[in-house]
Amino acid sequence: MIHFRVPNLCGLFCVLLLGAALAAQKGSAPNGYYPAGYGGSTFTGKVVQTSDRTITLNYIHGSKTDVFEAYAPAPCNVPSGTTTTTAIPMPLSNVQIGAVITVFYEGRTIKVGGHKEKKNQVIAVSVLEEDGKKIPKERQLIFYCLDGPPRLDFMAFPQVWPGTADR
Repeated sequence: MIHFRVPNLCGLFCVLLLGAALAAQKGSAPNGYYPAGYGGSTFTGKVVQTSDRTITLNYIHGSKTDVFEAYAPAPCNVPSGTTTTTAIPMPLSNVQIGAVITVFYEGRTIKVGGHKEKKNQVIAVSVLEEDGKKIPKERQLIFYCLDGPPRLDFMAFPQVWPGTADR
């Protein structure tokens, strides 16, 4: 008969939980409305650099820093004022440096200077924390960064548990 000592199980649980927290920067999009063909990839991190069409995020865990770079095919559409029926274009350069955001993205292969390069294309962004203050989950909106009015379909994605994104 196998006997488990409670302190060993607690220690194992703590190690698994810590490991999960350290690898949580990559994930899956929540179920919702997305453009056809979107695979559900996300990256969450702190904004360190932006331009009108590009964004760079860092995710720091311990002594390691993961860097994520992506480009947007168009400015992101944000609601204008109190109405959500009209949107105004917002370039990525308007995203606050230091904000914590989730980027919904797709990997793309594009030609640059005659050779192919792998790039991350921004589908949408969602701000999770701004000015050091967390935004409540019910107020975390998704802003699409697509060229033209998107056709959005409901999609459900398998949820990637923290720490299992690379498996």
